[in-house]
Amino acid sequence: MCSPQVAKVVNERIQREGLPKISRRQLLKAGGGAAAAVAVGLTVAAPVLARPMIYGYGGVVDLSHVLSPDFPVFPAFQPAAVETLVTVAENGFYAQQWTFGEHTGTHMDFPAHFIADGQTVDQFQVANLVGPAVVIDISSKVTADNPNTALTVEDIEAWETANGEIPTGAFVFMYSGWGTKLTDEGGAAYLNVAADGSLNFPGFSKEAAEFLVNERTICGVGVDTISIDVGSSSTFDVHYAILGSGRLGLEGVANLDKLLDKKAQVVCGIPKYQNGSGGPARLLALLESEVDA
Repeated sequence: MCSPQVAKVVNERIQREGLPKISRRQLLKAGGGAAAAVAVGLTVAAPVLARPMIYGYGGVVDLSHVLSPDFPVFPAFQPAAVETLVTVAENGFYAQQWTFGEHTGTHMDFPAHFIADGQTVDQFQVANLVGPAVVIDISSKVTADNPNTALTVEDIEAWETANGEIPTGAFVFMYSGWGTKLTDEGGAAYLNVAADGSLNFPGFSKEAAEFLVNERTICGVGVDTISIDVGSSSTFDVHYAILGSGRLGLEGVANLDKLLDKKAQVVCGIPKYQNGSGGPARLLALLESEVDA
């Protein structure tokens, strides 16, 4: 039941802001506590959907890791930093100040990252931020003795033999299982830095990248490692092939194992960074459903 005190508080705010007055009867009819909470600025829990399907999709998979100061970055970059500016207890509201490089956490590389006059984040066509997901599993090839395992043209062809040709506008992901190393050795195993300072982790081969650019029509490629090139690369051929063709590189992608043998549409959510070469992103996969909405 909506108490007289709640109704009084609501109507005082309505009168103060010049809004139409609501009677206690109307307040009750509108949902009592929920309506009052909206009026006085209290938190109302978001409604929970009765089923996971939304707009014809059978579920949503989060492809982004949590961005934190602990997330590993390339040795040349500084890790993310965060400072609490105000708190609800002391200031009445909560806010933080974040500092991070563009290529931190789950993030996207845009053409400008490697290509002079390449498109920046704010220039990129939004239609190419959405497309079918193709996940190619090379995890069985990755060993401690060969961390720089590359996804090859043969891996692509094997996937197509089983699933059909890569669809137009797809994001082609390499799943290596490397993401589990984010929790190993405080994240150091994710970079896997050798004694000589080289990084070591899986990625795409130059030939595979060129095949996707020249023989297929894709929006971009993605990996569950920190780079679309293998860790030991010093020439970054995959970056040049993918970004140089106006396509995207998605790095540090999470939960790709949940997309194996599934059909999904990838949605790349990223702030419109002015002149950005890339940036942390919230990547989502909308699973296709056999049930109509």
